[in-house]
Amino acid sequence: MDNSLQKYVENLVREKGQITFAEFMDIALYKEGEGYYQKQNPFGQQGSFYTSVNASESFGRTLARSFVYLTDVYELEKRFCEMGAGSGMLANDILNFLKNEEPDFYNELTYLIIEKSEYLITRQKELIEKEHPDKVKWIPFDELSSFNGVFYSNELVDAFPVHRVIRMNGEIKELYVKEIDGALRFSPDELSTPELQEFLDNINLKITETQIVDINLDLRRFIEAMAKKISKGVMLTIDYGFEAPMLYQSYRRDGTVTCYYNHTQNNDFFERIGYQDITAFVDFTSLSLYGQRDGLEPLGFMPQWLYLVQSGILDEIEAAPTDLAKASIKSLIMPEGGFGTNFHAFLQGKGIDTSKELKYGRPAKEVLNKMAEIFSKNETSD
Repeated sequence: MDNSLQKYVENLVREKGQITFAEFMDIALYKEGEGYYQKQNPFGQQGSFYTSVNASESFGRTLARSFVYLTDVYELEKRFCEMGAGSGMLANDILNFLKNEEPDFYNELTYLIIEKSEYLITRQKELIEKEHPDKVKWIPFDELSSFNGVFYSNELVDAFPVHRVIRMNGEIKELYVKEIDGALRFSPDELSTPELQEFLDNINLKITETQIVDINLDLRRFIEAMAKKISKGVMLTIDYGFEAPMLYQSYRRDGTVTCYYNHTQNNDFFERIGYQDITAFVDFTSLSLYGQRDGLEPLGFMPQWLYLVQSGILDEIEAAPTDLAKASIKSLIMPEGGFGTNFHAFLQGKGIDTSKELKYGRPAKEVLNKMAEIFSKNETSD
């Protein structure tokens, strides 16, 4: 394992004395040619973690159904934009569904991808352009403007670098990365920017003594930018995380930052730099509040399983050809286990009639009863 990035970080820390965890995380994940997302495919069996996309193509097929529905309801242009497309599998699954099931929609569709990793762009093109030549356009984030359509991301915001703060002796301190006794360790000091305290004040969060909280300032910059870039459209964010009251419960003493290496979770933040994923739960309350300031209104927040069921994934289960295929799809929606526990879907909109009633307002109990009915039917038929 090449440790050149480890040496780079150590030298940087010695040069500066200390760096924020956000700067460390940004280097570990995104440094050109050396960061985790810049030099290898981190997804699926060969990577460090699985996503919903790896579980079943029905995830993408169901999102495609949802996007067609949202486009029709809000009379949007047939334009999708995915940010952080990863391996490209999600885009490919969505396009495959539309090409086969909604050919007229597919022919009129403009599909955009925003991806900062040149390595991943190459992998995405290799996969997508086999079946969909000239259908997808890759653009930098700065080029997106006056967007009309459906903008979405899946497990993007959790990979934004975060600052770590802690309450010590009644004061809010930031945890920096510093060399202590020859090793990289956390060290408390004054806040690196007043934005951190502003972030806490915005959600009225009172940190308890010795509690660590992870603050995603890039989340704020991202959603404020999106609110300006969307002229008429819907934005869907799917990620693991919670609204602020649940996310920042005092029992989460150590925050939510964690690492994944070869599908194993760990908290060895300063080991295997550039070879493991680093991630933190998403604060959906801040995503909503900062978006609203510029007209990006909340349309619905719900667990991923509930969003997928109301978007038609039960039809995918009924049509699945094998028990294994059915089980893979079920892993996306089972509230206990699978991808259904911590993952949430958040819809926001701008320039649309927000008074229109969406199908995503059905009570969870009603949806669970429908799921039980479908599963029972499948078991009986087996």
